[in-house]
Amino acid sequence: MPWKTRDICHNGEKMESRAGLTRATIMLSLGMALSGTAGLFSVSSGQPTFNVVFFRCLFGALALIGWVSLRGGWQSLISIERKLWPLVLMSGICLVLNWLTLFEAFHRTSIGFATIIYHLQPFWIVLAGGLLLGEALSPHKIGWICLAFLGLVLTILPKLGDVQTDRNWLIGVGLALVASLFYAATTLTMRAVKGVKPDVLSAVHCLIGCIAFLPFLNVATLQGGYAPVWGWLIGLGVIHTGIVYVLLYSAYPRVPTTVIAAASFLNPAAALLSDFFVFDRSVTAMQAVGLALILLAGLGVNLGWPFIFGQRRALSQKS
Repeated sequence: MPWKTRDICHNGEKMESRAGLTRATIMLSLGMALSGTAGLFSVSSGQPTFNVVFFRCLFGALALIGWVSLRGGWQSLISIERKLWPLVLMSGICLVLNWLTLFEAFHRTSIGFATIIYHLQPFWIVLAGGLLLGEALSPHKIGWICLAFLGLVLTILPKLGDVQTDRNWLIGVGLALVASLFYAATTLTMRAVKGVKPDVLSAVHCLIGCIAFLPFLNVATLQGGYAPVWGWLIGLGVIHTGIVYVLLYSAYPRVPTTVIAAASFLNPAAALLSDFFVFDRSVTAMQAVGLALILLAGLGVNLGWPFIFGQRRALSQKS
C-alpha cells in the first residue's frame, strides 16, 4: 500500500525536521547565552584591554583553524579570491576594533550596561542601508530607531549629574556606541564577501587581530601571571570565539528569524546576570526602562513589526 509508505515517510521527515529545529534552537540559545559572558571573562582576567583582545584573537584563531581543518582542510584559509581580500581585511579590522572598544567599555561602565548599549548595532545597519546603500527606510523602522535612542537617553540621564566625578562612565558609554558602529561596519562589509564560509572568515579575522595588536601587547602584566588569568584568556578565545561562533553559524541557517531575534535576548540577560551576581552591580528604574526600550526596538526592527502609529492607522481603516 504505497500511500501508507508515503505517509510514514512524510511523518518521518516532519519528525526529523522538528528534531533538527530543536537541536539548532538549543545550539543558538547556548551560543547566545555564552556570548553574554564574554565581559565576565574579559574583566576577570585583570589584563589590559589590548592584551585581552590579542589573546582572544590568538586562542580564537587556533580554535577556529582547528575546526576549519577538521571540516574542510586548512587550505580553505588561503583559497579566498584575491579581489575579496580588501573587504576581508576591512571587515576583520572593524571586528577586532569592535572587540577593543567594547572590552574597554566593560571596564569603564559595567558588563550589562555596555552590552545593551552595544545592541544599538541593528539601527546603524538600518540607517547605513537607507542612507548609503539605497535600501528602503520605512516610517516603521524610523519609529523603532527613535524609540531606541529614547531608551539611550533614559539610560544616560540618571548619570549625567555624576559626569564631573565619573567621566570614565561617560567615556565607557561612548566606547560602547563606537563598538556598535564597528560591528555594524563589520556586518555590512561581510555581506559583500561572497563565497567564503563564515568559520573560515572568522579564523582569518582572528589572524588579522593577532597581527594588528601584537605591537601593543603588554608583556610586563603577564609576567608571574597566575593560572586563572590564562584560564580566562584561553576561555575567551576558545569558548567565546571558537565554540560560540561554531554554534551560532551552525544554527543560523536552520532556524527562523523569529527564533534568532528571541534568542538574542539571552546575550544581554547573561551579561546583566554576570554584573549582578559576580560584581554586585545593578541599574536604576529609569535605566531599566531605557534598556528595555532599546531591546524592544531591536526586536521590532529585526522582526519587521509595525510601529505604534502603523497599528493605529490599520485599526482606523478597519473601523
